[in-house]
Amino acid sequence: MKLEDLQRVDIVNTLMEDIQRGVAKIEGKKVVYNISQFNADTPWIFAALPKNRQCGKWHKIYFDKFHILPRGCMHCWKVVARPKNLEELMEVRKLQREMGLPSKCGVDLRSSETYKGIHLAFWYGPHGDLEASRELFKEVKRKVRGRLSLDTPVILKRGCTEMENAFGPSHLWEYTPEMRLMESLLDTTVEVKELMEMQPPFIETHTLAFWIVYAHRMGDRTARGYIQNFPYSMGSIPTSTYHDVLPEIKEEVVPYEIEVQRVQENK
Repeated sequence: MKLEDLQRVDIVNTLMEDIQRGVAKIEGKKVVYNISQFNADTPWIFAALPKNRQCGKWHKIYFDKFHILPRGCMHCWKVVARPKNLEELMEVRKLQREMGLPSKCGVDLRSSETYKGIHLAFWYGPHGDLEASRELFKEVKRKVRGRLSLDTPVILKRGCTEMENAFGPSHLWEYTPEMRLMESLLDTTVEVKELMEMQPPFIETHTLAFWIVYAHRMGDRTARGYIQNFPYSMGSIPTSTYHDVLPEIKEEVVPYEIEVQRVQENK
């Protein structure tokens, strides 16, 4: 084989850093990853986990590292709602728990996506079933607008936004022969063990606190309703002012120059 042929199928070159860091291990004829759905520092809270999806493998490995459009992602449908502020996000969190469907909500920290909304909520449609996902869209739209407002944006989309940015509008996606070859090679070589346990309560607590702090920093006035001791809990102290009503000064401190002068006079 020629060098160029070898380079086209050399997956170790891409995975070497993960192998050296211990993120991935070589076990027999496989490169094995152990990936948890729940990072400790996540802006998302899950009501229930999506089923029949291998997001850790498809997105974090196939797309992020090898820059291909995974076949499974072309059959992924999501309903997305856009709460306008923290108060509405908290309400959507309650709604997702009541519905008990695979879903998550939180803060979108991707710098290139903020025009789509700081707060987002996702419901995962049945994988590979567009018609069932369209029915889910109708249900979510009705319930979200009933709980929030009639102008709350709700859409049905395909795949992840990062993939749209990389490969263009999702209705124009193509699964090229090069992608098929690389995905087939990765399917036989890379194994991802996704830990699918429920989101730990302590991570949810951390994420809720982050939502409130982030909303305050973004100028969301509804955040104050979730801060008991504002602004002190935000690490901020109101500035004392002296230009209008003169406050009572607890201790009058003598200027340094006068203090020195007094000491010299008393010698």
